[in-house]
Amino acid sequence: MVDYALLGSSKTNLRDIRKALRDIEEHRAEIDDIWGHHSLAGAMDAFVGNWDNYRRELLSNVEDLGKRVETALKSFEKLDLDLRNANGKKSGEGKGN
Repeated sequence: MVDYALLGSSKTNLRDIRKALRDIEEHRAEIDDIWGHHSLAGAMDAFVGNWDNYRRELLSNVEDLGKRVETALKSFEKLDLDLRNANGKKSGEGKGN
């Protein structure tokens, strides 16, 4: 049995995670002034730069997984519909005899 609610909520959650990862970049400039001393600011800039690389990779993985969940959901829905239609045709054939 396919858990459509789980697939649907996974799709929604992945979309929310993708949005959050994309929105992080907008907040980067907001925190530049809070570090104070230039050496601390430099260290944080290096950290954020590394985080940006990992965030992009994570974002790519989340997007890929989201596409796969969407494809699985559509495929299972189509299969269920095809099976329902095939079963209905089979049941209808028996009534005519």
